[in-house]
Amino acid sequence: MAELWRLILDPPLPGAANMRRDLELLEEVAAGEVPPALRLYSWSPPALSLGRFQEAEEVADLAACRRLGIDVVRRPTGGRAVLHDRELTYSLVIPDCRELVPAGVTASYLFISRALMEAFAALGIEAELSPESRRGAGPALAPGSCFDTPSAHELQVRGKKVVGSAQLRRKGAILQHGSILLELPLEAYRQVLRPRPGSDEGTYLEDLGRRAAGLLDLGYNISREKLAAALAEAFARLFHVEWLVQDNRRTSQGGEH
Repeated sequence: MAELWRLILDPPLPGAANMRRDLELLEEVAAGEVPPALRLYSWSPPALSLGRFQEAEEVADLAACRRLGIDVVRRPTGGRAVLHDRELTYSLVIPDCRELVPAGVTASYLFISRALMEAFAALGIEAELSPESRRGAGPALAPGSCFDTPSAHELQVRGKKVVGSAQLRRKGAILQHGSILLELPLEAYRQVLRPRPGSDEGTYLEDLGRRAAGLLDLGYNISREKLAAALAEAFARLFHVEWLVQDNRRTSQGGEH
């Protein structure tokens, strides 16, 4: 009989609540209190999440975020800023043991990306992984933007980055969460992220649109529900487990999921 892990389906939540929930899951799995988990969720209101070591004032226009009703929250993981709006976010929390994932961040990224690739393939999405030797296609357009450049073993479709992931290891457990774009919010990015000094705003938008895209932008008519189902099936196969489903959306009175 396959081992039972948890599949947590959450309603859209504010940024601080989403990051707090991911950290709580990491602490619980690290303490051995609960089985490993795959959490799938979205954000309401939209949120700009900053990497663990980023300085908010250097990366973001905080006044613009307030004006647009965009939360600003810090992720426990590293990496650069992500504007979370029209997307599905996955969060995988597992023990850091070789029976589950290879040693090292890069190798584990590659391993976990197999599930993402399989889910995309099941939905008819032709994706490829950015190579480890190619960290990006030129300099970052904005000092803090995640989707400016693909990291090693992240998913691209037609040469455009569609998934941005980050990882944290703590107390013998791994948290990897990632943003899977449905639509790239180009105009919002222009308003809330500070571009590289001397760069032109029009050029920034044009270049960002060449480097990243959402699945809907690329012509794939994929809903969050179908994407979530494909991800759950692919992760179950990758780790040879069955899901104990915790669907918190049923008790939610508002929001899209």
